[in-house]
Amino acid sequence: MWSIAKRELRFYFSQLTGYLLVGSYLLITALFLWFFNTPYHLLYTELGDFNSFFEFTPLLFLLLIPALSMRTFAEESSKGTLEILLTKPLSPATIFGGKLLGVFFILCIAILPTLLHAFALESLLQEDSRLDWGMLFSSYFALLLLALLFIVSSLCASLLFNNQITALLAGILGCFIHFYLWSFLADFTSITWLYKGINSLGAQLHYRSLSRGVLFLEDLIYFAGFISVFFYFGVELIQNKKR
Repeated sequence: MWSIAKRELRFYFSQLTGYLLVGSYLLITALFLWFFNTPYHLLYTELGDFNSFFEFTPLLFLLLIPALSMRTFAEESSKGTLEILLTKPLSPATIFGGKLLGVFFILCIAILPTLLHAFALESLLQEDSRLDWGMLFSSYFALLLLALLFIVSSLCASLLFNNQITALLAGILGCFIHFYLWSFLADFTSITWLYKGINSLGAQLHYRSLSRGVLFLEDLIYFAGFISVFFYFGVELIQNKKR
């Protein structure tokens, strides 16, 4: 599994693609937080509030994660190298897990520098004021769980389609459904229990709940359950290709 993850890392950072994707994400994040006149500007919100970053980052993930994941299986299928990988003594779970780890590590490399924005914001506060680092790390934890859900969905899209552009669009659609569609559908009902039931199917509710700094078991179960379901689906797709 680790060898496949390292292979993904080498691919992305041995050419311009990985640097462009990571660099574009970091540049857009910096522009939205410090330069553009938007509701996410850190100096236009309550000083010491870093929630703006966690509000718009899922929107960037809708594009970034499918872009990172689209080639994992689609390009290998189109080039015929996936068949070579499948003939090796590796289980489908190992292959899928290796690809998942590879994309996840790349995403972690992209997210890590964003901590500099938090340090910069804290340096602007008065001496007796500090950021709530406990809540901040809880929000990052929620962001990583959301990223894992988006990655497994995008990897499944890459398995379903040999064309990278089609895999990208399918990955974006899948991530959009996870995060926005259910809350959108829930707004059409005025029945309280039905609203809560539909809304609870979306990742947005659970992501925001974890971002508040409190770990609820139902939120953890939601992410663990959906990640496991899509991981199993991806493994089955690889198993079908082996057959």
